Amino acid sequence: MDHEKLPVFDTVKLALRWGVFVVRRHWLIILIFAALLVATSFVMMAAVEPGQVPGARFHLLSFGFAVLYGVLSIVLALVTHNEVLRGASGLNAQTLGWGAGRVLGYAVDSLVLPLFGLLVMFPLVLVVMLLTGLIRQIAPPMAPDALIVVLIIGAWLASVFVVARLVLRLPSRALGQPMPWRDVWRLGRGNTGRLVLAHLLLGVVLLFLLLPLLLLSLTLTWLLPDLFMQQSVSVQATATAPVWGQWGVVASETALISPITSVWGILLSLLGNALLLAEIVIFCAFLSVAYAELKRIREARAPQTAGSRIYSDPNEPPEDF
Repeated sequence: MDHEKLPVFDTVKLALRWGVFVVRRHWLIILIFAALLVATSFVMMAAVEPGQVPGARFHLLSFGFAVLYGVLSIVLALVTHNEVLRGASGLNAQTLGWGAGRVLGYAVDSLVLPLFGLLVMFPLVLVVMLLTGLIRQIAPPMAPDALIVVLIIGAWLASVFVVARLVLRLPSRALGQPMPWRDVWRLGRGNTGRLVLAHLLLGVVLLFLLLPLLLLSLTLTWLLPDLFMQQSVSVQATATAPVWGQWGVVASETALISPITSVWGILLSLLGNALLLAEIVIFCAFLSVAYAELKRIREARAPQTAGSRIYSDPNEPPEDF
C-alpha cells in the first residue's frame, strides 16, 4: 500500500489476512487460552449454590476471571503486533518483554484510552445540558428532546474520533518502544475519518464472524430440545450470577443440568471463547497494519534516517510457516 491517505478497504482486507495468518500459526495458544477461560467460568458457577445470592467467593472468582481474560488478551495482542510488524513471534522475551513491564504497560495504555474519550465526551455533554437548559428557560420550543439527543450523540462521536487516533499507540507499546501520545495524535492527522470508517467496517466483519456460532447454538436448541428442557431451572439459579465473557452464559446455563448438556455447553463455550480471542487477534492485526501504513505515509514526507524504522512492512503475510 502506497497512498497519501489511509486506504480503508485495503487496510481492513490486509488486516483480515494477517489475522487469519496469526490465528493459523498460533491456533494451539488460542485454544489453550479459551480452555482456561471455560474452566474458570465453570469454577465460578460451582461457587454458586442454586437459589442463593452469589457471595464473596464468587465475586473474587469474577475478579480473577477478569484479570485472566485481560492478561490472555494482552499476550495475544503482543504476539499479533510483533508478528505483523517484526516477524515470527511467540511466547518469549523478545515478544513479551523481560518481566511484566510490557504487559503492564499495554494494560495501562488500554485503560487510559477510554479515559481520553471520557475527558472529551463529558465536557461536551455538560455544555450541551447547560445550553439546552438555558434555552428552555428562555424559549422552550427551541430545545426539543430530539436536538439534545443529537448533540449528545455528537459528543460521543467526538470521543470515538479521539480514541480512534490514540489507539495507534498500542502497536508501538507492543514493540517495546511506545510512541509519545503527542506523536500518536499527529500520526493520524488527516486520516481520522478514514480510521473511524475502517474501525466500523472491521466491526461489521467481526460481527458476521460471530453469527455462525449463534446460529449453531439456536439450531441445537431447536433440534435437541430435550437437552434443554431443564434450562429454566439452571437459569433461575444463575440469573443473579452473570459470568464474565460473551459466551460465559452458555456455560452457566448448562453446567448444572446433565452430563450430556454439560458437554454441549463446554463445546459451545470453548468455541465461543476461541472465536472471541481470534477476533482480538484480527483487531490487533488491524491496528498494526494501520500503524505501519500511517508511519510510512508520514516518513515518506520527510527524510528518513538509517535505523529509524523498527518494524517490517506488513505488505503481505508469509505464505508458509
